[in-house]
This record gives sequence, structure tokens and C-alpha cells, in this order.
Amino acid sequence: MARHALLIFSGQTHCKMFQFLMLSVLLLGTCLASPQLAGIKEINDELSRLREDMNNLNKKITKFGESFYTVHKARSFATGSEKLYTTNDQEGNFEEANATCIQAGGHIPSPKKEGEKKALQKVLERRNQSTFIENQDSANSANWAPGEPKNADGTKNCVKTNKDGKLHAACCEEKLLIVCEFSFVP
Repeated sequence: MARHALLIFSGQTHCKMFQFLMLSVLLLGTCLASPQLAGIKEINDELSRLREDMNNLNKKITKFGESFYTVHKARSFATGSEKLYTTNDQEGNFEEANATCIQAGGHIPSPKKEGEKKALQKVLERRNQSTFIENQDSANSANWAPGEPKNADGTKNCVKTNKDGKLHAACCEEKLLIVCEFSFVP
């Protein structure tokens, strides 16, 4: 009987120890899981905030773009040009001007329409300077200044224009006002 009682006591002890062990594991798991769950919740909350911020920025960018196009259209209406001519007030030779314009997302001016020519002239009038233009159609242009193009020595392979809108042969190494042409009309 004592032996039987010992087995029962021993069985109850094992059972209680097993229950205690299981409870400990459960508590440990709960303690360990809570910070992780809290961490995941914080991460999800932060992601939600970032998504909201990103959506707000996208809305602002869209609104800014619309405002920019409105201003550009108003300027285009005033000048009769769909192009924007602007300068960084620096001077450079043709290659420097071309590289500057390309880096800025534009190119050397190539005004074709009368409104474009006038818009470019306004930039040059304000600074009383000349700038390079693309010479793609200049050979047949009626806009050459009297006596131009002068290139007897073969060193003037570029074309410049000034505030009067007339074309002049120019040495490509000459330092002129850097003016770039941008077209923003979608």
C-alpha cells in the first residue's frame, strides 16, 4: 500500500509539475509574444502614417504641376509661344551652354514661330546680351542681320541672336549668355 501511495503521490507530483511547466511555457510565450505583437502593431501604424504622408505629397505634387502649367499657359498666351526661355545668368561657349541646357532638361533655343522669337528676344533685351541658337534652319533664314553670315575664315560655325532677333555668325568658342529652351506643354 505504501508503494501504491508513493506512485499516486509521484503521479500527482508529475501531473502538477507538468501543469506548472505548461503554465510557465504559456506565460513565457505570452510575455515574449506581447512585445512582438506591440512591435508589429507599431510598424503597421507607422506604415499607415507613411502611406498617408505619401498620398498627401502626391496630391501636392499634382496640384503644383497643375499650377505650374496654368502659369506657363498664361505666359505662353502673353508671348504667343508654347516654349519657355530662361537663363541662369551665366556665360559659356556653345558646348558649355548645350551641356547646361541638357542637364537642366532643356536645349539650346531653336525658336521657329514668331511668338517664340519674341519670347527669346525679351530674355535677351532684359540682359542686353546675345545667346547661341540652333542653326538647323539658319542657312535659309531671312532673319540674318545685314551682311551676315560672315564666315570668310571658316571659324564661325555657330549662330547667335541678340535682342533685335537678327542672326549673326559666331565662333562656337565665344562666351555668350546661356539661355535654354523648355517646352512644358503636355
